[in-house]
Amino acid sequence: MKRVLVTMLAALLLAQPAMAQHGDEGDSALRRGLAYRSNGDAALAAHWLSVAATRGVPEAMFILANMRLEGEGVARDEGEARRLLEEAAQMDYAEAWQQLALMEKDPVKAAQLMRRAAHALTHRGEGKR
Repeated sequence: MKRVLVTMLAALLLAQPAMAQHGDEGDSALRRGLAYRSNGDAALAAHWLSVAATRGVPEAMFILANMRLEGEGVARDEGEARRLLEEAAQMDYAEAWQQLALMEKDPVKAAQLMRRAAHALTHRGEGKR
């Protein structure tokens, strides 16, 4: 009986969403930012995504970087966008690696970045993230 309970507890802990590792504040800020963005308030969305990014949520870093690239709710700033993407990529966020590859002018470096993105996706699929 103990083994069954321990196994069930371990399965429950492993099944937690990837966002849970960033804490409730980061997750809450991310959800708030996404809600404001979907309701058309890009400035408020950028604020809450920035809060989530500061708390280490790579998805928020990625979205905020793309908002920076487009000037959506914030001043257009390619340098800040790149910094956010690089920070998210260092957390092995596949979409950030891919975006950096698409921004890269050197085809050899772009291919390396795409391989990093593919590698990160492989690990996400294996649940190692």
